Order: sequence, then C-alpha cells, then structure tokens
Amino acid sequence: MNKQEILAKNKRDGLDEREQTVYNHSFGFGAIVVAVLCLVFSVYKAFHGEKFFEFGAIMTAYLSTTFFYQYKNLKRVPYLISGIISCVIAVVCTAAFVVFE
Repeated sequence: MNKQEILAKNKRDGLDEREQTVYNHSFGFGAIVVAVLCLVFSVYKAFHGEKFFEFGAIMTAYLSTTFFYQYKNLKRVPYLISGIISCVIAVVCTAAFVVFE
C-alpha cells in the first residue's frame, strides 16, 4: 500500500486523530456544564426549602459510569474504587429522591 491509499483508507474508516480528540474533549466540557447546572439547581431548591436529591443522583451516576469505563479500559484500582463509591452515592440519592419526594 502506498501513502495515498493508506490516507484514503483512514478517511473512509472514521474520524482522524484530531477529530477523535475534539470529540472526546467535547464530552468533558459537556460534563462540566451538566455539573454546574446541577449545582445551580440544587442551590436554588435548597434556598427554597425543597429537596434536591435528583441532582446528586444525576451527577454521581455520571461519575460512576465514567469511572467504571476508565477502570474497564485502564485497569487502575483507583478508578474502580471511585466508581463503587460514586455508584453507592447515586443509589442512595435515588432512593432518597423516591422516598422523600
């Protein structure tokens, strides 16, 4: 295979390295926006004397999924521990939302 054939094959097969990097970073920025909105809505509801467990459940479920995915691919124990802890918190927040709302 010559250089042109390899480049053409890569373009047909999907995202190039730069596009993949941008694609991956976009999820990080999206997570930051979700976290900030959850925090703002939680503070708003807290000031109005309302329960806000659903926002904690959303964020910790997201974190749990992220940590478990990182552990699956990188096999580093801190990711597993963080995933378990955030999963437990997500379950507790979800249960609190169901019971207290």
